[in-house]
Amino acid sequence: LIKEHFIGERNNGFDVLYHNMKHGHLSTKDLAEFIRERATIEEAYSRSMTKLAKSASNYTQLGTFAPVWDVFKTSTEKLASCHLDLVRRLQELIKEVHKYGDEQLKAYKKTKEEVSGTLEAVQNIQSITQALQKSKENYNTKCVEQERLKKEGATQREVDKAAVKLKKATDTYKLYVEKYAGIKSDFEQKMTETAQKFQDIEETHLLHMKEIIESLSNTIKEIHLQIGEVHEEFINNMTNTTVESLIQKFAESKGTGKERPGPIEFEECNTSSAVEGIKPRKRKAFGLSGIMKKEKDTESVECPDADSVNIPDVDDEGYSIKPENHFYSSSDSDSEDDEPRRFHVEIKPVQPNHSSQCTMASLDELKVSIGNIALSPAISGFFLQLKGE
Repeated sequence: LIKEHFIGERNNGFDVLYHNMKHGHLSTKDLAEFIRERATIEEAYSRSMTKLAKSASNYTQLGTFAPVWDVFKTSTEKLASCHLDLVRRLQELIKEVHKYGDEQLKAYKKTKEEVSGTLEAVQNIQSITQALQKSKENYNTKCVEQERLKKEGATQREVDKAAVKLKKATDTYKLYVEKYAGIKSDFEQKMTETAQKFQDIEETHLLHMKEIIESLSNTIKEIHLQIGEVHEEFINNMTNTTVESLIQKFAESKGTGKERPGPIEFEECNTSSAVEGIKPRKRKAFGLSGIMKKEKDTESVECPDADSVNIPDVDDEGYSIKPENHFYSSSDSDSEDDEPRRFHVEIKPVQPNHSSQCTMASLDELKVSIGNIALSPAISGFFLQLKGE
């Protein structure tokens, strides 16, 4: 096809075909740039989808709708992964296009050397064509000049001189015609071969470019199929995510228990059991375990006989005599003011009871007998003082 359309009278077909071959390399570079731009768009989209998937976790996780956000997050993450996979494949395709571009440059350089003869034939035919045209114009001019002289009745000398110039122009014109015939034959042969070579180069180039585009389209198609599967999965997940299942999940995760509260009936107040359950409050006079123990034991131990009661010693005036204190020394005090105070104690003897069982002391009597006992501090120890009412 090319050889039939680029062997014209202007002989510019070679120049057109040669530059067209160089334009093929520019097309390869432009295709690589186009694929790179597509990869950039896909990468930006993938990042945006990843950001969107992360934001799904920030939405409220309260209520029955909360599990749906997990479906959105999973689907969006898969979509982002699909587009990122497309970016990776496009980058690999760009490398193949650049590799083909380098091969193109090598092929063009080799072709330029191979068609150098054709370029020379083109230059020759262009040169001979121009010279032939000039010789033809000169021949025609000389013919017209000779005829003009004859018609105007010029001298024979002028007519003969014009005839000589005409003959020279005729010989030059015939010479260029003969040269043109030989150059034209060489040009047609070489140009036909070169045109076929250029056609082969263009066919190879276009086939390779179509393969690249086919690879690009197949890659995009595969990714779109994956995206379609993700969307189909999303639709199925949403179909399976029924209202009942959402409520069930909410009930299982946030439920407060399945046991219902039991019935409560009205109960009459039992005054007798309520009175018996009340215990009298006990007054704690001391923090000494011995005294507390004695207060508790009064309810269970038997009453001692009058002779066995431990009556403290008193002086002539009725004051109790302080027991000997081994923890206190007179040397520890510097004045008589430090001596402990004396208290008057009056003890009523226990009335003898000849009954087989002693009468239990009442709680109030016990409290009266020991309620006024107080703990008095000392320098090196402490002792108990009894104070009568």
